[in-house]
Amino acid sequence: MGERVFSEEQRADLANKGHALPDGSYPMPDCDAVKRAHKAYGRAPESHRGALAALLRKRNDELRCGVELDGLDTE
Repeated sequence: MGERVFSEEQRADLANKGHALPDGSYPMPDCDAVKRAHKAYGRAPESHRGALAALLRKRNDELRCGVELDGLDTE
């Protein structure tokens, strides 16, 4: 799986739309990005995990990705 690169402008736009965390990290414009963010969840700083789990659930539902999100924080 190759790396996806998002510009600072893209990250800011996605954050404003609620498709990334407020700082632009973990952008999720599509199901591929949701899958990648889910794989990266375990490497996320503890301080981001609650917000990341909520965003993963939201985007997974909105995009109807069907990613199994077991094991995420329940915060």
